[in-house]
Amino acid sequence: MLKSLILIPISLLLTFGTPDPPSSSRCSDTDRGPAIDWSPGVKLEWSDFRSRRRSSKDFSIAASTCGFGYDGIMRGNKIEVNVFVRFYCEESWRDPKYDRQDVLDHEQLHFDICELYGRKFYRAIVGLREQGRLNEKNLNRLYNSLVEEYDHFQDIYDLETNHRTVAGAQQQWNRRIRVELGMLAPYADYREF
Repeated sequence: MLKSLILIPISLLLTFGTPDPPSSSRCSDTDRGPAIDWSPGVKLEWSDFRSRRRSSKDFSIAASTCGFGYDGIMRGNKIEVNVFVRFYCEESWRDPKYDRQDVLDHEQLHFDICELYGRKFYRAIVGLREQGRLNEKNLNRLYNSLVEEYDHFQDIYDLETNHRTVAGAQQQWNRRIRVELGMLAPYADYREF
């Protein structure tokens, strides 16, 4: 008998409001709405930010909603897991007056950080499986722990770069995430296992 686990995507920012009408963007339908799955050759474009409403009342010029999550099923006594990392198009917002490349690059790194945590999640799942400890309880515990770490990491990124306005700090973060993604490259093929 198949048993579904809870699908738990994490959002950097929640955005409420009426989304833009569908466009010819690269967003694909998911259970949560149009999204882009992270891929090394695919970079965000301004047309991917389709929400019409700001996610906060604070001054902001763009907000990305991205998250990593999983779904899974039980097959006998074995759990099969699908990890995903997504950018949610209709929950992501931008002020078109500020459609600048440096702002888009900052938002892209939020998505890249999300991919980093997707890979960390997959690496830890592999470890649980190798130890014979992969079950729903341990999977949820692992996920919740990484979500907390991920949220904190994203906050530090925005704080240290002052939302991309500190160019030197932004460059350091770009390098750091590129290196960390490279170190976790063996865990990039996590889609279905």
